[in-house]
Order: sequence, then structure tokens, then C-alpha cells
Amino acid sequence: MSVTVEDLLKLPSLLGAGVAAGRSGLKKVVTSISVLEYANPEMMNDALFPGDFYGGEIAITGFINAREDVPLQLATIRRLYEGGEVGLILYYVGIFLKEIAPEVTALADELGFVLICMPKNRMDLRYSEVITEVMHAIISEQKRDTYLVGEMLERFGYLPESQRTVESVVRMLRDRLRCSLFLVDGRFRPVNVAVWPQAGVSSLAELEQFYHGEAPGLSKEMERLPSGRWVFCAPVRDADNAGLSLFLVREDQKLHAQLCLQAAEAVRLFIGVWSRGYGNVGIEELLKAILNDEPVKMRRLAEIFRVDVKSIHHMFLLMPEKGSGKKDRDLEREVRDASTFLGQYFEICISGTHQGIGVVFTGQECTTTEPEQILETFYEEADKEIRLVSCPGLQDTAQVRSAYLLCTEYAEDAGCIYPCRHILTGSELEFAGACRQTLDQGEKAILEKTACLKGLEEQDAELYRTLETFLLDADSNIARTAELLYLHKNTVKYRVGKLHAFFCCRIQKMPEAGRLYEAAAVLRLLRDSALSKRTKEGGKV
Repeated sequence: MSVTVEDLLKLPSLLGAGVAAGRSGLKKVVTSISVLEYANPEMMNDALFPGDFYGGEIAITGFINAREDVPLQLATIRRLYEGGEVGLILYYVGIFLKEIAPEVTALADELGFVLICMPKNRMDLRYSEVITEVMHAIISEQKRDTYLVGEMLERFGYLPESQRTVESVVRMLRDRLRCSLFLVDGRFRPVNVAVWPQAGVSSLAELEQFYHGEAPGLSKEMERLPSGRWVFCAPVRDADNAGLSLFLVREDQKLHAQLCLQAAEAVRLFIGVWSRGYGNVGIEELLKAILNDEPVKMRRLAEIFRVDVKSIHHMFLLMPEKGSGKKDRDLEREVRDASTFLGQYFEICISGTHQGIGVVFTGQECTTTEPEQILETFYEEADKEIRLVSCPGLQDTAQVRSAYLLCTEYAEDAGCIYPCRHILTGSELEFAGACRQTLDQGEKAILEKTACLKGLEEQDAELYRTLETFLLDADSNIARTAELLYLHKNTVKYRVGKLHAFFCCRIQKMPEAGRLYEAAAVLRLLRDSALSKRTKEGGKV
């Protein structure tokens, strides 16, 4: 059996610690331990958690730089959870971090993210004691338990379905066996690569030369390469009987033959269960490689399908509305329809689904029609439970990935700010992100951002509603505002005139309009967040 969080609490260095929150995660498997010196969710995005979610690590922190910043603590915990971390061991509570905020424990309980609190008001406690004992427990258990397949299945049980990929298995095996893994096709082209250590250098060229470009057909014990490294090779076939080969490369010493065979069996099993046709990967795998930032796999697949990824300049997303209950096959059909329709106006590069979102990458435009007009035409025939997002002007795959992450993170906030819009742009998603960041910064930042609207809502609620609708929903169009508010155009004109007088400027004139626009958006998002919180609290009663 693998080491769990619950097992760690029995270690001498943790006997005085208590579980502050996240008890539902006590059975999660722990694979490593690290120190979180500086809490900054933005810096953790890609550097600390590259690629797919597959973690299993527990972290130690004192929240030194965030000891009085609860929103930052919450954002850090959420990012650690998204990266696969199983929990935090909190030091120096009562000294630097005066107390664990109720909001923090509530979030940890919601996520099943374990918070372990070391004895309070103790400055003599050392990180090294816990680190040493935890790593000793993990390594000792790994030596005793050599049944890799069962261990991988156990860890996979905690992954969301969207992350149950062969990529995750290969990376987990890399960390478990401390060796590099290369999954290649019959022509020695890489399908998946995981190098140990991560700062190490891929040795695939050395393998190809050693085996003369043809992988052996039978498994054998590890062999010595000219460089001194040790290599094991095993054939792997997927459910469609496509031939793949798995190479395990160890720098310092041989791996036990049984561990090598089990590693191959684990990859073979997961390919059969979750990745049918993996050797003959479809073009959708290229889409995923771009969005998951897997350059080796991306280049290999782009070569196979003769796709110039540099030609991708526009990304369209089909995002099911929250609570729509849309099934994968329905979304796939919508993506096919969108690809066919957009093919009339753009050179279609790639289309598919990823993490419950429809994605269409396009290249050069074949029309002078504006993209917004094209999408409006498509929306008339599309499923009304899908929100469309248009991200033009992308220069490379790095910008594609950044735009995708932006959309997934702030789509709900953008939907709150623009409830009347069924088509959003990347710029609007970016704006929604800026508004959310204002809310996360706390009361002072909110008051500074909304100072220009102070008093209007209290003095005249109808006038404020007209301003909000005019700016956020109607693009400063009087006729559209009248339509949305069910008013006569002359009534809206009169109210807009009153707003001009109230602010001593024309409300649609920049830069004044920009300040009012942002303030109205922040207040709308704040109001929605407060409503959601009350709804959740009401549901718990």
C-alpha cells in the first residue's frame, strides 16, 4: 500500500500536529514533500505545475508573505489543489500566521485539501524533521511495495476524468522510479517523453542510435548504453494493436527487472483503458498537446498531420453554460458544425474538445466579413446553451495556450459582467480577469475603483441601472438600452441626459467612459459574488 496523508500523521515529527481542515483528503497518496517559501499563485502557473495534473505532493509553509492576506492564502490553496498537491503543513501558527481564517478552512474542506497545523506558538520546530521522516516513509514503502499497477490505479482514483491520460501515467512513473521514460512509435518518433530529473537532457537520439532505429520486439533486462546509462525496452500495444515501444533510462544504476516489467504493464493497461487508438493518435491529440504545452509531442504530431502550428492566428471556443448538463457527444457535434461553418471563412487548422470545451483553431481569413458577424450568423443556428468566445491576433502557440487559460479561468466572471452577450472576445475575458483581481485585492481596492459611482445607486437606483445597462450591455446605444430595459427611447435619452449632468461629462466619452465602465463592471461582479455567497450559505442552513 502507498503512503497516505493519514499515515504521515503517525510519524514522530507530526504526532503533535492536528488536522485543521480537509479531512476527506486523508486517504490521498503522498509521493513527495516540498517547501512553499513564497505564496504567489501567478508564479505557480506553469513553472511549478507544468502539463497535466498528476501531483501527489504535500507542501510545508508558514504563509510568511501572506500571513495577513486571506484572499492570497485562498488563491494559493486553490492553485496548489489544481496542481495536484494533496495538502499543506502549516508552521508557526500563532506567531507569524496568527490564526487559520474560517474562509481558508472552508475552502480546504470543500476541496478535500488537507491542512495540517503544527503545534501553535512554537518557533523551535524545524522543517527538516518532517521532510526527513516523510521522505524516509515514502522511500521505504516504495521499496516494500513493488506492485506499480495497483499504486498507479490508486493514485488515478483521485484524478478528474479529464486528466486520466497516458501522459499522466508516464510522468507518475518517472517520479516513482526516478528514471526517464520514452514512449515511441514504430519509426522512433516520440509520443510521450518524461525526463528525470526534469532539468535533465533527453537521450532519445542515443537510444535510436543504440538500437539502429528499430526497437527490440521482446522485453529484456536493462542494458548498458555507451554513455554509461542503463536502458530497458518493452513493446506496448494499444487496443487497436498499434505498435509502440516504452524505454526506461536510468542514470546511475539498474532498475529491478520486475519494476521495469510492471512499468510497461502499467502503461499498457492505461493505454487500453483510457486511450484507444493511442498509437494512431487522432489530430485532436495535437490540439491537446498545444493546450497542455507539450512541445515534443506537438512537433511530432504536427509533422505527422502536416499541420503548420505557426499558421494558427485565431481561436474559437464553445463553452457550455454552467449547469447546462451538456454531454460530450453533444459538444463534439457542435464543434463539428462550427468547424464546417467557419471553414467557409477561415482556413481550418484543428478542431476538437478539451476539458469540456469545444476548440477550433483557424489560420488565414478567406473573407472580408468581420469575425463578430460570422459568429452571430453561426449562433443563430447553434445551441443556445453554448457561449462563444473569439480570440484573434494570436502570434504563436504560447499565446494560444495563454488565451485558453484566460478564458477557462474568467469565463464565469465574464458571463456575470456581460449576461446579455452570447459571444465574448478575448479582450472581454481579460477585462473580466482584471475586475476579479480588484475584488481579490480587498475592500480598499474596490472602493478606489468604484469611487466615481459613489452615491448614484443610493440616490437613484433606476438611473444607476440605466447607466449600467447603457455601458455594459448596450455598447452605449440608446435604442438597445431601451430594448433591454423595456423603456421608450425618449425615456432613455432623458435619463442619459441626467447622467451627463450628474457626472459633469458625456458618459460615453473617453477617458471618462472608461472609468465608469470599469467601476460598473466591478460593482456588478461584486454584487453577483455576494449573491452567490448568500445562496451557498442559505443552502447549508
